[in-house]
Amino acid sequence: MTDKTFGAYVALGSNIEPDENIRRGLALLREVRDTRLVAESSRYRTAPWGIETQPDFINLVVALSTGLTPLELLEATQEIERRLARRRDLKNGPRTIDLDILLYDGQMLDEDDLKIPHPGLLIRDFMLVPLIEIAPEAMHPVRGLPVRALTEEIRYRQILERLPSEDEHQGCG
Repeated sequence: MTDKTFGAYVALGSNIEPDENIRRGLALLREVRDTRLVAESSRYRTAPWGIETQPDFINLVVALSTGLTPLELLEATQEIERRLARRRDLKNGPRTIDLDILLYDGQMLDEDDLKIPHPGLLIRDFMLVPLIEIAPEAMHPVRGLPVRALTEEIRYRQILERLPSEDEHQGCG
């Protein structure tokens, strides 16, 4: 790790072999240089949006401590998507993995290929709810409020259920 580290929050989602691809995506995130995974939300089963005749998604959010710049982190997440054969030929279509940077160290960024905070963060429950689970006090840099105070802005409610963690699952039965 470099001397200067930043807090970043990244959403992961998959609806093609989601258990396997989420596991692989997390493993590859742990290999990103100058980056450490510091928290992981529950997994949520969510309804597809846009193209509804596809399997449900599994979504979660992770917190990272990173020495990478936002654009370097974007490059790293896009490389993970490439390694897991993410295809972009159908907007809102099925995907092996999707990684989106939600927040980065209180910064605002408006580049062609990267917008921070993520434009969907406040309007999609599958981004905001898992973020609140692991970082309720994370500040939204545009609104100047902690994310836990912004749930009334959710327009798209796609979460169907919170899935049991491996620990909870093993305790059942």
